Amino acid sequence: MPAADSTALPLARAIGLVGAALVLVLGTLALLQPLPPGGPQGEAAAAKENKPCTLQPEGFLRGRFFGALNLTADWSGAGLYCDGMERPGGDGVRLFFAKAQGGGERLSVLIGIDGRPADLEGQERPANVTVIDEQAGRFFSSGGPGRCWASIASVAVLPRAQGRPTGYRIDGLVYCVGALPSVGDGTSLTLGELQFAGRVSADEA
Repeated sequence: MPAADSTALPLARAIGLVGAALVLVLGTLALLQPLPPGGPQGEAAAAKENKPCTLQPEGFLRGRFFGALNLTADWSGAGLYCDGMERPGGDGVRLFFAKAQGGGERLSVLIGIDGRPADLEGQERPANVTVIDEQAGRFFSSGGPGRCWASIASVAVLPRAQGRPTGYRIDGLVYCVGALPSVGDGTSLTLGELQFAGRVSADEA
């Protein structure tokens, strides 16, 4: 029995390291791959670019998080980082939001929406939602279309400014019909209705 206990702890630590590596790998896939399961590396990469959400009127993300995280998000202004891109092929968009928490780590939210920007206004579309809790090294994902939906209130073309490529401002809300499971442990995250206004940057010609 003691021998079994002595090997259990190193094994648990090894599993934890593997889980952390998966968080980084899957994150990149969230920004660059099609709409199915998202993840944290794309979000982490976007967060490190430190792009304030300099939209006018201000960009924002507002809503409630329950379960593994318990907080009310009311993110806007200079402390909110946001960016976005069209999915390769142009048939979807990804919106990224991040806010620094205690200790400097960020809580990041990535919303993937099916459809071309010009066709989204007034529509309700399938969405993927990924939430990264850097402080705890966890990420939560809707795991593909069907669990979450985005209702788009407006889409506005952004003028070129300060060297940033033109793109779109997208306002709307996203909601999920079930909890988002984590990768690497048995926790889950439930989202209240999240209202957002963010930016999708277009590639320069």
